Amino acid sequence: MILSTSDEKGTCYVETKNLDGETNLKIKSANKEMQAIFTNEGQLPLLDGFVTCEGPNNAIYKFEGTIKLPSKDSAISLNADNLLLRGSSLRNTDFVYGVTIYSGHDTKIMQNSASAKYKFSKLELLTNKTIALTLFV
Repeated sequence: MILSTSDEKGTCYVETKNLDGETNLKIKSANKEMQAIFTNEGQLPLLDGFVTCEGPNNAIYKFEGTIKLPSKDSAISLNADNLLLRGSSLRNTDFVYGVTIYSGHDTKIMQNSASAKYKFSKLELLTNKTIALTLFV
């Protein structure tokens, strides 16, 4: 989840070639309230709060959550525009501060990957059946 970026408006550019095959840059952004906290106060080491979000799933373009900071009265809403996915590459942006939401097998890219299927040619299938038939006869 993006907390703050090097851009004053909190935007960054990512390439998602490894996720969806698209090579064009997509704009992701930090929540305006979060960007303002880091721009005005600049207190990243003092950050304290709770992130509440949906469980791990394979929907790459969907995310809903909130972050609750003790310094704010209400929770700050989060969506898919505030999320950098594993496998995407940061471009044209100096830095991004963030918090890890999902890791390991819970990442959306891992949830989306399917196990490899075994492929057999018709000749292999015929050979296997012939060998099995020869052994049992």
